[in-house]
Amino acid sequence: MLSFNESVRELLECTIDSVKQVMQIPVTIDVPYLYKETALQTGMCVLVGFTGEIAGRMLIDGGNESFGRLGENMYGMALEGEMLHSFVGEIANMVAGNICTLISEKGRKVDITPPTITVEEMKLLGFEKVIFVPLAIENVGEMNIILLLQQEKVA
Repeated sequence: MLSFNESVRELLECTIDSVKQVMQIPVTIDVPYLYKETALQTGMCVLVGFTGEIAGRMLIDGGNESFGRLGENMYGMALEGEMLHSFVGEIANMVAGNICTLISEKGRKVDITPPTITVEEMKLLGFEKVIFVPLAIENVGEMNIILLLQQEKVA
C-alpha cells in the first residue's frame, strides 16, 4: 500500500496526464502548489469526488468565459446556459474518468462520483492537502485543477 504522500504524487501525475489527453488542444501546466487559504472565489467550477484507494475531490475552476471558450474550441460551437453546464460536467467526468483509468493501470482501484456544478464562492475546509494545478489553455485562458485530498483514517 502506498503512503499518503505517494498516493498524492501518483494522483497529481495522473491528473496532469489526463488533462493533456482529454483537452486535445495545447495546454501549459504550471508548477503545482499547496494552497493554504480557506476560501476560493469563483464564477463557475465543477467538483468530482474520488472514492476507493484515494479519497478526495477534484475541482476544475474556470469561470463561465473560460469554460465557454473551451467548449467552442473542442466542439466548434458556442455553449450557453444548460448546454454549458452540461459540457462542464462532462469535461469533469472525462478528466476524472481518465484519471481513474490511469491509476487503475498502476493496480489501484479508484472511482468517481457524479459532477456537481457550483457558481458561488466556495470554502475549502476539512482536507489534509489542497493542491492547485494552474493551466493555461491555448485560445481559452487560465483554469485551475484543484485536488482536495484527505488521508483515510484506519479504524
